[in-house]
Amino acid sequence: MRITRVQKNSISCELGIKPNSQVLAFDGFDMIDLFDYEFYNGEEEFVLTVKDEKGRVTDYEIEKEFDEDLGLEFEDTIKVRQCKNKCIFCFVDQLPKDDRIRDTLKIKDDDYRHSLIYGNFITLTNMTDEDFERIARLQLSPLYVSVHSIDDEIRRYMMGRNYDGEIKEQLEFLSEEGIEIHAQIVYCPKVNEDLDETIEELAETCASLAIVPVGLTKNCNKALKPVTKEIAEKIIKLVEKKQKHFLELYGTRFVWAADEFYLLAGKKIPLNMSYEDYPQTGNGVGLIAKFDEEFSTALKFRKDLKIDAVSIVTGESAYEFIKEKAQILMDKFGGNIQVHKIENEFFGKSVTVAGLVVGSDIINQLKGKTLGNRLLIPYTMLKDSETLFLDNTSISDVEKALNIKITVIDVSGKDFINKIKL
Repeated sequence: MRITRVQKNSISCELGIKPNSQVLAFDGFDMIDLFDYEFYNGEEEFVLTVKDEKGRVTDYEIEKEFDEDLGLEFEDTIKVRQCKNKCIFCFVDQLPKDDRIRDTLKIKDDDYRHSLIYGNFITLTNMTDEDFERIARLQLSPLYVSVHSIDDEIRRYMMGRNYDGEIKEQLEFLSEEGIEIHAQIVYCPKVNEDLDETIEELAETCASLAIVPVGLTKNCNKALKPVTKEIAEKIIKLVEKKQKHFLELYGTRFVWAADEFYLLAGKKIPLNMSYEDYPQTGNGVGLIAKFDEEFSTALKFRKDLKIDAVSIVTGESAYEFIKEKAQILMDKFGGNIQVHKIENEFFGKSVTVAGLVVGSDIINQLKGKTLGNRLLIPYTMLKDSETLFLDNTSISDVEKALNIKITVIDVSGKDFINKIKL
């Protein structure tokens, strides 16, 4: 990688290493990206191989304190490794044929480095033996892995392609090398019905497991079946049985069902303590319990709260929950809080989560309504952008169309209260 800057008075500066030189390797291992640098920057002894602008290659034998910085800066770019799978439930393949969809949403990411940085789920099917060895050597942990089934025949069908390696062996290798793994199962009715066996097997190698219902848009694979109320009840029953077993055996519940299962089944969300340290909130597991805990705690310290006339938008799944919290605030402090349930016309009405609500649907369904002085939206609707919804509609577009100021709130009970006040 090309060096862009050498810090003054650093080890590299003293060695005479110059900007625009290239780091080729550490201890004979090719430098692939910044993870190599970060790992060896924390080591005390290693060989640094550098090629200068004139093409001369030099090996530097480095001896330093573990917390002493080499002082190098690089071009900070990681080319995304594209997914080669054709999963039967792939969200990208289910996207509407609509020019408004952001290009970044169409990228199929299956890069273990992004799993480490952002918590993205990867399949391990697009990795080489060298990748596994690098992960072990650099201790790239934790990783988030989409498993779906421990049976490779079922898994290959769900992935839509053959792949090298066996998922059980891959997970065992990573676990034995000290890599922390958080796994997920996207449950597809009538497809990966080997949940019991898969859960048991994953408990031997993984730190946590989330089971999430398959998400189906209006452009979904028609062979897939939706998760019904009865199916959701079945999954919850299995998960809670396994949790009791693992708690006695390992001291952790290990496996959790996504909040959406409880909402589909019309069942009460478990107490916040049952989610332990919330290892899978990014997967929609324990978000409601965590929000509820934060809301209750923040409310205890509020003696007075001035609330004006505001509106809140959410998806169908969280509508009753958010409406309940709004009513609690109005009963205690007054004010006028309207909660609006947005039906997902863009992706399809079967999509009910708030994170997939788009700006155009908000505009179309709220235009002409009395919304108060502000409109509150959860930041999950904006995904990786601070200002754009998934349909490329901007916050300012919605503000202009509805003639109202938008306030973005975190998925946090504390921020909910802080942002709703005057």
